[in-house]
Order: sequence, then structure tokens, then C-alpha cells
Amino acid sequence: MSYLVTEPPPAKSKYELVVYTRKQSEVFELAPGAILAVGRGAENAVRIDDASVSRSHARLYVTDEVDVEDLGSANGTMLVRNQGAPQHAADEDTTSSGAGRLPANERVRLQPGDVLRISTVLLVLQRRGQAASSEHRATAGVPVLVDPEMRKAYELVRRAASTDISVLLLGETGAGKEVMAETVHRYSPRAQKPFLKLNCAALPDSLLESELFGHERGAFTGAHVAKTGLLESTDQGTVFLDEIGELPQGTQAKLLRVLEDRAVTRLGATKPKKVDVRFVTATNRDLQQRVKAGLFRGDLYYRISGLAVRIPPLRARPTEIEPLARHFLREFCERSGQHEPLIMPGALDALRSHVWPGNVRELRNVMERATLLAHDGAIMADHVMLDEAANSQPPPTSSVELLDAEFDADTAVFDPSIRGEDEKARIVRALEACGGNQTRAAKLLGVSRRTLINRLEQFDLPRPKKS
Repeated sequence: MSYLVTEPPPAKSKYELVVYTRKQSEVFELAPGAILAVGRGAENAVRIDDASVSRSHARLYVTDEVDVEDLGSANGTMLVRNQGAPQHAADEDTTSSGAGRLPANERVRLQPGDVLRISTVLLVLQRRGQAASSEHRATAGVPVLVDPEMRKAYELVRRAASTDISVLLLGETGAGKEVMAETVHRYSPRAQKPFLKLNCAALPDSLLESELFGHERGAFTGAHVAKTGLLESTDQGTVFLDEIGELPQGTQAKLLRVLEDRAVTRLGATKPKKVDVRFVTATNRDLQQRVKAGLFRGDLYYRISGLAVRIPPLRARPTEIEPLARHFLREFCERSGQHEPLIMPGALDALRSHVWPGNVRELRNVMERATLLAHDGAIMADHVMLDEAANSQPPPTSSVELLDAEFDADTAVFDPSIRGEDEKARIVRALEACGGNQTRAAKLLGVSRRTLINRLEQFDLPRPKKS
């Protein structure tokens, strides 16, 4: 008689750890039975790249519960106890006031909602699934629109959504490209079909083609079974390719064939399969420059940029900072079961004066951290932890100051331009800086050359000689 011995399925994780630094947040799943090192060193399972964190700072012990041990770190670890969590006798010294420094080399039991604070870094224990994954998770696909130019941009993409025109979204990281892509899908006839989001920079080249196009059995070492690619599985839906500027050139050629032939050929296959998908792409790169440099195919660029929309950075739409901050605060409190604190005037002043190099994503991160630090039902200025060094730096060179926009029907490009009392002076300065070269001046201003020429005529400025 023979017996089949099978391993029990791995226990599902009950908890996750959300780490908030000044620049971002990151979620770590806490698998049962795991012992996770926390620190600045590359060898840590929970690596925190912040100077206030020791190389080997703390350790997490995960069973049905989660314990933490400070490893004698230089700056220590503060525990801010979730006031709604049940108290344990062993924790009385630490929790009697709701906060306290962890003793070195002793294990302390954590409860969901507890916050570990290492200088400006926050680590929050929560039940698995509470943290959302999208870069604009707080908006849940519904944008907060106050800035008039953002309203125009969304009105444009909603109109374009009813067609199958390919949409290219341009803008800095964290500015809101994913939410706009979701809007295109939601207002399209494909709204009830799949919506695929894929970050082209997140997958290694060796996996990207297999994931996108699928493969047949035996197509390569390890391909033991055939696999349907993501494009096939999104048939009749919308495909959002983020960071398309990072797409390898070989994959660019295959994607071009999909756009031209509306068919996908799996790796190792000889016959293509028809697919019906609508493409929305996004990048924070200057694709035209990459085309000139031979890094991006010109024919693919023209295929994906049927309509190009540039999303302004958050610093160019200051009227949206407070509404977005309140929106993120409300959503986070609803998700975490916390009482929504007030945002005090000093905190709002700090938010308004920041340049937001990380854009909307950074604002969300700041508001979630501030909520965790707030006490007595109020977010004060010192709870708004900002990267002050960023305010002393010039804006990223890829940014475009957008205060007005127009739609160039000939090139199907949504062109932001500069409007206001100093618009004329800024155009003159840009032309002077570029030696009168209109193409370079338009790029510096973040507008199309045609828009620049229209402005020159509007302000009765002489057109410089070609250079």
C-alpha cells in the first residue's frame, strides 16, 4: 500500500506592515512564522533607506500575533499604541500613556493600528488588505478636480474615451496619470470589460514579453505549460502601459505589430491571435527626445500618441492641494477606522508652501503619516513631515508649469501653455535663453511650437529668425 503525503497549504498572512518615509510608503506582507529584520542595511527584509534608522534596527516575530524587538538601535523605537487596542499586562509600562520607547532586546506584542516611530519614519501594523495598492488609491479612480486646466484635460479625455484613439499621458511621476487612464476606460464603451495596468519599468525584460504576449509550451526553458498573455486576457478591454518609455526595443517592435495588426503572437507560436484592445500609455520621459536618440521607435510613438495629454505637476495647480489633502485624510480614516482629525491652519500653510516634487502621491503619503501622528483630534504643522530640502531645489527639469491649455486639432495634442500677467515676459525670456530657436523655446515652456507662434502673434512679438 502506498500513501500520498502532501504538504499543508501555507498559512495565509493576517497582517501587513506599512512603512512611511518622507518620500513614499511601502507595504510588507507579514507571513506567519517569519522573523523579519528591520533596518537600513541591504540585508534586511524590511529595508528602510533613512539615516535615522540603524543598519540593524529591530526585528519582527510573526505568528498568530506580531511581536517587535528593538535591537539596541541608536535612535530607539517609539511605540504609539492604538487607543482602541486591548491592553496586555506585560505591556502596561509601554501603553499606560499610549506611547513609549521600546526597551532594548525585549519583545513587545503589537496590535493592529499600533505605530512604531523611528525619528520621522512610521511603521504601522494593520490587518492584511487594508492598504490599497494604486498610486492614487485614495481617489479610487475618481479625480479631485478644482484646477480649471485639469478640468479641461479631463473633459478632453472623456470626449476622446468614446473613440478608440490611442491616448498618451505625459507628466511627472505621481502627478495622476493612472487616475486619468482609469477615466478613459470608465467613460469608454469598454467600461464593463477588463482594465489592465502594467508598469513597463517594474518587470525585467526577460519577463515582460512573456507577460504581455504569453507563450507556448516549450517556448523557453521552464515553459512547461502554455500561458495566455495579458493582452489576450484583456480582449475587448483597455490596456494601460505605464512608463512606456522604458519598454525594451525588441518589445517595442512586437507592440507596434499588435497596434497595426490587432493580433498577438505568443512566444514560440507561429500563428497570431486576434485581440481587440484599446491602448492608453503614460511616461515621465520626453519620448520625442528618446526617438531622436534612437531609444524609442518613431513609428510606435506616432501610433500611441493619437491624443497626447500633459498632466501638470501639483505645484502648478495649488488650488487642488487643500481639497486633495482633505480627500486623502477622509479616505484613510474611513479605511483604517480612525476618527477624522481637523487640519489646523499651520498645517495647511505648510502644505501650501511645499513644492511637491513627488506630486499627488507624495501628498497622499504626507497626509496618511500626519493622521497617524495627530493627537487630540487635530493635525498640527509639526505633524506635516515634509522634505524641506526639496523646497530649496529648482523644480524637476521634466516639469512644465501649466496654467492654461488649448487643444491643437491638427496634431491632436493637448498643449499646456502659460497664461497670466507675466506670460509675455516668460515667452521673451525663453526665446532669449534658446537664442531665438522657437522649437527649443516651446519645449522649455512645455508647449507646442504652434502654440508658441500663436502667442507671439497674440502679444505682437516679432518672430525670431530661425537658428
